Amino acid sequence: MFLTVISLVLVIASVLSGVVVLRGTDPWNRLLGYTLVAGKVNMLVIVLALATGHSFYLDIALVYTLLSYIGVLALSDYMAGKGRDLG
Repeated sequence: MFLTVISLVLVIASVLSGVVVLRGTDPWNRLLGYTLVAGKVNMLVIVLALATGHSFYLDIALVYTLLSYIGVLALSDYMAGKGRDLG
Protein backbone atom coordinates (compact mmCIF):
# COMPACT_ATOMS: atom_id res chain seq x y z
CA MET A 1 0.00 0.00 0.00
CA PHE A 2 2.76 2.43 0.97
CA LEU A 3 4.78 1.69 -2.18
CA THR A 4 1.65 2.17 -4.28
CA VAL A 5 1.11 5.63 -2.83
CA ILE A 6 4.75 6.53 -3.42
CA SER A 7 4.49 5.29 -7.01
CA LEU A 8 1.37 7.34 -7.61
CA VAL A 9 3.02 10.47 -6.22
CA LEU A 10 6.08 9.91 -8.42
CA VAL A 11 3.94 9.43 -11.52
CA ILE A 12 2.01 12.63 -10.82
CA ALA A 13 5.25 14.53 -10.19
CA SER A 14 6.71 13.14 -13.43
CA VAL A 15 3.68 14.29 -15.40
CA LEU A 16 3.91 17.77 -13.88
CA SER A 17 7.62 17.89 -14.66
CA GLY A 18 6.82 16.74 -18.19
CA VAL A 19 4.67 19.84 -18.57
CA VAL A 20 7.80 21.90 -17.92
CA VAL A 21 9.55 20.01 -20.72
CA LEU A 22 6.71 20.57 -23.17
CA ARG A 23 5.88 24.17 -22.27
CA GLY A 24 9.21 25.56 -21.13
CA THR A 25 9.86 29.17 -22.01
CA ASP A 26 13.42 28.56 -23.14
CA PRO A 27 15.66 25.54 -23.78
CA TRP A 28 17.30 25.79 -20.36
CA ASN A 29 13.95 25.41 -18.61
CA ARG A 30 13.18 22.43 -20.80
CA LEU A 31 16.52 20.87 -19.89
CA LEU A 32 15.71 21.39 -16.23
CA GLY A 33 12.35 19.71 -16.77
CA TYR A 34 14.08 16.79 -18.47
CA THR A 35 16.37 16.43 -15.47
CA LEU A 36 13.37 16.43 -13.13
CA VAL A 37 11.56 13.78 -15.18
CA ALA A 38 14.67 11.61 -15.33
CA GLY A 39 15.11 11.75 -11.57
CA LYS A 40 11.47 10.89 -10.90
CA VAL A 41 11.51 7.97 -13.35
CA ASN A 42 14.69 6.72 -11.73
CA MET A 43 13.04 6.83 -8.31
CA LEU A 44 10.05 5.00 -9.75
CA VAL A 45 12.29 2.18 -11.01
CA ILE A 46 13.86 1.94 -7.54
CA VAL A 47 10.41 1.72 -5.94
CA LEU A 48 9.58 -1.02 -8.47
CA ALA A 49 12.69 -2.89 -7.35
CA LEU A 50 11.58 -2.61 -3.73
CA ALA A 51 8.04 -3.72 -4.53
CA THR A 52 9.00 -6.76 -6.58
CA GLY A 53 12.18 -7.75 -4.78
CA HIS A 54 14.13 -8.09 -8.03
CA SER A 55 17.59 -6.60 -7.78
CA PHE A 56 18.11 -6.26 -11.54
CA TYR A 57 15.79 -3.24 -11.49
CA LEU A 58 18.45 -1.48 -9.43
CA ASP A 59 20.92 -2.16 -12.24
CA ILE A 60 18.46 -0.63 -14.68
CA ALA A 61 18.11 2.42 -12.43
CA LEU A 62 21.88 2.82 -12.26
CA VAL A 63 22.29 2.62 -16.03
CA TYR A 64 19.37 5.02 -16.55
CA THR A 65 20.95 7.50 -14.14
CA LEU A 66 24.26 7.41 -15.98
CA LEU A 67 22.61 7.78 -19.38
CA SER A 68 20.45 10.69 -18.29
CA TYR A 69 23.48 12.42 -16.77
CA ILE A 70 25.42 12.01 -20.01
CA GLY A 71 22.40 13.25 -21.96
CA VAL A 72 22.12 16.38 -19.84
CA LEU A 73 25.82 17.09 -20.27
CA ALA A 74 25.59 16.63 -24.04
CA LEU A 75 22.51 18.81 -24.39
CA SER A 76 23.88 21.58 -22.19
CA ASP A 77 27.17 21.56 -24.09
CA TYR A 78 25.28 21.81 -27.36
CA MET A 79 23.06 24.62 -26.15
CA ALA A 80 25.96 26.57 -24.66
CA GLY A 81 27.91 26.36 -27.91
CA LYS A 82 26.49 26.35 -31.38
CA GLY A 83 22.87 25.91 -30.31
CA ARG A 84 22.35 29.42 -28.92
CA ASP A 85 19.50 30.13 -31.30
CA LEU A 86 17.30 27.28 -30.05
CA GLY A 87 14.80 29.50 -28.26
